[in-house]
Amino acid sequence: MNSPMAGESGCDLMKRLAKELKASIAKTQEHATEVASRITGLEAQAHPDQSQISALKQTLEVLRKKVEEERASLSELEDVITENC
Repeated sequence: MNSPMAGESGCDLMKRLAKELKASIAKTQEHATEVASRITGLEAQAHPDQSQISALKQTLEVLRKKVEEERASLSELEDVITENC
């Protein structure tokens, strides 16, 4: 978790963290989209490299799980912000 900046209130800190989490989610989703596109491209080849496809599918699963976990964290953080700020 990021440290509070000078003069930053608890609510300001939580709002900043929520903003950073949203940016992280968007970046991870973009990366997942790129990986999915790469998988599609490889699968369209006449003799696709199955080991590469498998590795990319594992990467994609990790990225999707990260997005899911970050969305849950963001939801909880937004609830706390709504209740307390």
